[in-house]
Amino acid sequence: MNPQSPTAAAADAMVVPDLLRRRVAENPDAVALVVDGGDSLAYGAWEARSNAVARGLAARGVLPGDRVALVFANSQWVDYAVAYVGTHKAGAVAVPLGPRYPGPELDRVLRHCQARVVVHMDGDGIAAAAAAGAVATTTAELERGSATTWFQADVEPSDLAEILYTSGTTGLPKGVACTHAGVMFHDPPPEQPERQGHGPVFFVHSFPVGTNAGQEVLRLPLRRGDRVAIALPVFDPERFCAVIAERGVRRLQLVPAMGQLIVASGATTRHDVSSVERVVLSSAPSSPALLGDLAKAFPGATLWNTYALTEAGTARTLMVDAVSRPGSVGRPVGATEVRIVDDAGVDARGGEPGEIWIRRPGAPTRSYYGDPEATAATFLPEGWVRTGDIGCVDDAGYLFLVDRKKDLIIVGGLNVSSVEVENVLFEHPAVADVAVFGVPHEVLGQDVAAAVVTRSTVEAADLQAFVRRQLGEHKVPHHVVFVDELPRNPSGKVRKIELRDRFATDRPGTAFVAPRSPVETAVVAIWEAVLGRDGIGVDDDFFDLNGHSLAAAQIMARIQDTLDVAVPLAAIFETPTPAGLAATIVGMGAPSGGGKVDGGLPLS
Repeated sequence: MNPQSPTAAAADAMVVPDLLRRRVAENPDAVALVVDGGDSLAYGAWEARSNAVARGLAARGVLPGDRVALVFANSQWVDYAVAYVGTHKAGAVAVPLGPRYPGPELDRVLRHCQARVVVHMDGDGIAAAAAAGAVATTTAELERGSATTWFQADVEPSDLAEILYTSGTTGLPKGVACTHAGVMFHDPPPEQPERQGHGPVFFVHSFPVGTNAGQEVLRLPLRRGDRVAIALPVFDPERFCAVIAERGVRRLQLVPAMGQLIVASGATTRHDVSSVERVVLSSAPSSPALLGDLAKAFPGATLWNTYALTEAGTARTLMVDAVSRPGSVGRPVGATEVRIVDDAGVDARGGEPGEIWIRRPGAPTRSYYGDPEATAATFLPEGWVRTGDIGCVDDAGYLFLVDRKKDLIIVGGLNVSSVEVENVLFEHPAVADVAVFGVPHEVLGQDVAAAVVTRSTVEAADLQAFVRRQLGEHKVPHHVVFVDELPRNPSGKVRKIELRDRFATDRPGTAFVAPRSPVETAVVAIWEAVLGRDGIGVDDDFFDLNGHSLAAAQIMARIQDTLDVAVPLAAIFETPTPAGLAATIVGMGAPSGGGKVDGGLPLS
């Protein structure tokens, strides 16, 4: 172990824990992170607790370079932050994994990165850790009995710092490997004059642990001591805007789906959001209509639209005033460079669409962990990264996204590989042939659909349940159509564009059926309020109504308030109709005549 104190360390030591130690030297009592309705974390406590975690990891045999998987839900941002920095202090490689990995997928990731230890909360990750031959533990166990004094294993800027797993355009999730130098390399966006005021600048977000956006908001308070991150465990537009009013929030970090929900809810008219100076949109394209609506909802704020990839690190584009040029994701930030190329890698002519290549000269390059073939295909010579996106650049140098390459589906900012979902469906004995593709979704941008050729009788719900057992909910095909054969081109490839067009015109309708009981009436009323629709029938499908996980969480919370029954979130995905959900509620003990249940279960 390196016996140096942090003050004696070289000034140019570029490893992640140095960021925290600089903040501690400035003001150890300043708050860095707040979980809405939960814990907060000051820099001094972050430093002390992460020292203890590092000692706990070392006591369990973790050596520099070992991979430590961090499996945390969004309500556990404080413990995640402690475990993340503690992993680096132990000299290990952090592998952040949020709640979107079910058992089989988590097992594959843990085996791929050869995790030595899995740090989890509330039992998440124990079974997968055992299957992968890793040690399962918690932050509390790591801290128990460990000293909180300064601790740092030997680690160099060139050493691997983290692996972020992100679904690429095909196949299983890929782990984007980044060194400490790569994490520390940061080209800040241009600043604008800020309003006069005292105290820290609060920014609020609801990004999942383990995503690139989540990592960025985690490290922002480490880079800037005047920033405080407020994390919402579950995104709810009403609570989101209430937090803005309560804290005087000046920055918002959103994916477009969240922006659409805020606008649709009207929450900005019920809460004072005048403190907001900037709304930053990322992770998915933002429609011009959404930008206009957000400008009206936050009249005192400027809208920033960004384009970045986990693979490209700090290379990114930025549209500082997104409303002024809707549809554009802006110009390159700092030294970032963008190329638009054809299939041969030749620069496209001015204004013509092509694949987007991006780089930041001087920035440490990244790679796909344990996958040299995929690395060579994506990370090109001279620092260029192939994005797999199709775009074009106008005469003023502004980048516009046109389409997605290789049928990548983006569901609420999360990448879904159609091939990965197809591979799972092919495992079902009733499936003879299948094609997975994206369909438009009013809030999420896209949702997953599947065209299936069967060899025996099977229900769509059975196929969805089959996928749900192996993949995250955002990868489940919420729209399943049965076809006699898949359309193919002369070379045998499925023409998915034809399937998308057919889905748009040939979707089966559902006859309206009115509620037949007080419970069904209550459920329909809640659906109409949350989804912003009138005339919903008890047999209408949640996903055909453009439902999504954020709306599902709101529906379950309102059912808890109205009927005092805590229905598992999975119920709405497994029985996605008001009739099915009402039957589940009655089966859990709600009186068939409606009303609250005495001694109802607590909301999980």
